[in-house]
Amino acid sequence: MAEATKRYAVVTGANRGIGLEICRQLAANGVIVVLTARNEKMGVEALENLKGSGLSNVGFINLMLGTLLALLPLQTSSKPSLGSLISWYR
Repeated sequence: MAEATKRYAVVTGANRGIGLEICRQLAANGVIVVLTARNEKMGVEALENLKGSGLSNVGFINLMLGTLLALLPLQTSSKPSLGSLISWYR
């Protein structure tokens, strides 16, 4: 897929329930998905679950969205562009 046509999604509360299923559906449809969750252990488990299902276009960032400062981990993880989001962290 050409760089201009790649699609990206950042899903909050992605470690279980509806958030996790949204990640699964988006990734299965070719979207590069960034899972975010407050609980790092559960977020990593959700990421491993998705990767274990054969979805490789997923990544995880531990993130609590209580304040604008909470967005700093997302900003510093994205390196030069959203295209690199999938290659950071786990």
